[in-house]
Amino acid sequence: MTTTRRRERLDGERRTERTGPIDWAPSELAVIEAAADARGQASTTFIAKAALAVASGRYRVTADAEGHGFNAEQVALLRQAVEQQMHLRRLLANATGSLNQLAAGANSGNPPTAAALDAARQYLLNQIAENDRVTALLLDLVDPE
Repeated sequence: MTTTRRRERLDGERRTERTGPIDWAPSELAVIEAAADARGQASTTFIAKAALAVASGRYRVTADAEGHGFNAEQVALLRQAVEQQMHLRRLLANATGSLNQLAAGANSGNPPTAAALDAARQYLLNQIAENDRVTALLLDLVDPE
């Protein structure tokens, strides 16, 4: 006879209570499954983690009576803006690496051409402008006033 070990809860506590099944509309379940798949989780794990996060105050899906918190659309926009910001940071790091290579070449007696310097400068200015745009978007999402 084999025994199966009970899975532990998210915080390490053993599961002792079970809530009844939850009935979902097909459209609701599709949204949950898509979000769970995007995070590489089972639907039940996603639901449990989301419910615990909201209940413990670590994440507010909707605004409370004082208007604190974000609605689901704002959360999606924030997530998208943060992902754009992270992408731009990588691009800025690439630009910095290119500038370091140009400087190393110049220091070793092999100066870059004016066209290479101008292209690097223009790329860096474009990335800084895009970074400023995304930062302004984030600020507007967090504090629209």
